[in-house]
Order: sequence, then C-alpha cells, then structure tokens
Amino acid sequence: MEATRRELVLIAGSTLTTALLSWLTADPVAADQIATGQRIGEAAVAKVEERARMLRHMDDEDGGGSLLAETSSALALVKGMILHRSSSSAHRTRLYATASDLARQRAAALFDVNGQCADTAFETALRLAKVAGDDALGANALAFWCVSAYNTGRLRDAVAMADTGLAAVRGRTTPRVEAMLTSRRGRARAHLGDERCWSDFDRAEGLLAQAPGHKDPDWAYWFDSAELLGARASSHRDRNQPGPAADAFAQAHALYATSHPCVRTHALYLSRQADAQLAQQQVEQACATAHDALDLTETISSQRTTGPLLDLAEQLAAYTVPAAQEYRDRVRTVLAA
Repeated sequence: MEATRRELVLIAGSTLTTALLSWLTADPVAADQIATGQRIGEAAVAKVEERARMLRHMDDEDGGGSLLAETSSALALVKGMILHRSSSSAHRTRLYATASDLARQRAAALFDVNGQCADTAFETALRLAKVAGDDALGANALAFWCVSAYNTGRLRDAVAMADTGLAAVRGRTTPRVEAMLTSRRGRARAHLGDERCWSDFDRAEGLLAQAPGHKDPDWAYWFDSAELLGARASSHRDRNQPGPAADAFAQAHALYATSHPCVRTHALYLSRQADAQLAQQQVEQACATAHDALDLTETISSQRTTGPLLDLAEQLAAYTVPAAQEYRDRVRTVLAA
C-alpha cells in the first residue's frame, strides 16, 4: 500500500491532498489501476468521476473555500492519468470530461473565495470539454464564466459567453440545461440594463416546465425553480426595483428552505433579500432576514456571501433601532475574523 501511495503522489504531484489520497486508497482496485502502471479501466475512471460529483455537492454545502485544494488535487490526478496511463478511447473521453468539470469547479471556487474571474482555468475547462466532444459540458463552463465576468464588471463579455453557450447546445441538450444558460444570459443582460432580460427569464421558466422526464447531465441537478426565482429577483434588485426583488427572494427562500441543496446560494439570496428590504426602509425585516443569512454563512466558506452581509452591517450604522445594533454586533463577532 505504501508503494501505491508513493506512485499516486508522483502522478498527482505536490497537490495531492490527504483527503484524496485516503479516498483513493480505500478502493484498492481503482488505486492499483492508477498507481501500478496498468491500463486504466472502469474502476479507476468511475472512481474519479465519483470524486468530481462529490466535490460538486461539497461546494453546495461548504462553499468554495473548502473546494480549492480538493479540486486542484483531483484535477492534477486526472491529468496525470491522461498523460501517464493508457486507456480505451471511451475511458479517455470520460477522463477528459472529468478534468473539464474539475477545472470548471476550481475556476468557480476562485471566484467564490477571491472574487477573481479565473480566465485561464475556465479556458482549460473549455478545451478539455472540446476534446471530450461534450458541447453541453463546455456550455456549462461558459455559464459559470459568465457569472464571474458580470460580477467583475465584464458585462458584454458575460453576454457573449452566455450567447455562445446557448448557440452551442440549443435544440441539442435538455430543457433544464438550456433554461440555465438562458437564465445566465438574463442576469448578464440585467446588469447591462437590457430589458430583454425579462424575456430570458420567462423563456427559462417555460423550459424548466418541460424539464421533467428528460435525462439531464449529472452537473445540471442544481438549476431549478428556486434558482430561477433568485436570478429574477437579483435582476429586479440590479434594476433598482426593491419591492419585486424582495417578493421574489421571499418565494425563492421558501423553496430553498424545503428542498434546495445549495447552502451558499441560499445565503447569498437571503442577503440580497435583506438589502432589498432595507431599500424599502423595512429595517427590522431586513435585520431578521440578514440573521437568517448569517446562520447559513457561519457553516460555509464563501467570501461571496460574507461580503454582502458586512456591507449590510455598514448600511445599518445609519439606523438606531435595536435590531440594527444587534445585527451589527453579531456580524462583528461572526465575520470580523
């Protein structure tokens, strides 16, 4: 087993984390295929696909901070398998697809934690998806790149990314995937002040209604009515429409609270709901909503969620009601470090 560990370290390099090493060596068949120079088979390919799937759900629950090291480690391992191990054409295609997904996850985590639009990582994800022959996977990378772009001021780039993703898959993917891409374009358009954003959200809603019964890609599970409501609500907020924004965020919250897996996005939308309430001078309601967001934020590692809650605390300095001071005191305790 020690020889296996040494070989895995050689393949993945210095990025190999203890968590990934332990997880791999718990499956001797997969570990031996990777480590001993054998031809890569189903056990090893399925194992790294499972790891990518697990990391997606880790991101939902913990945020990008816990994901950066693990995605880098898994990506280095898969690249090592591609470069240094033989495999069938079908297995190699799946390895390229897994590497693409891991590169996309790493790029999204860099944005979540550092506010960075990681162009190089997204470009890697696109190239790997192209080698895998998976246009939908490439479109998914463009969708996440779009988010990083419009949140870092590259608004026209973001629209172009969403347009490119839609053009690549329209009519050749599932309604859920097309709805996700259409919603992303809506968000980019809203940032530009383009009123066509509302048509995008309406179209995405219609596509989501058609989603049941279609076999979606593994990575599309997260896009649902709660996500779409949050996107529409965020756009109302961007367009200085706090009333409709708060109402739509409240609807999204009701869905997130019962069934949605992504804690980070739930916390982010609650922080935006609180901001929309404060814009309507609903100070106590805003504080109560912000406390709910803070409850979730305490459990994850995401600068994208903590930043808005700190900004809200600064805005509340202008208010003397006890609820405002209580929230500001709690933020100092929970987030100051």
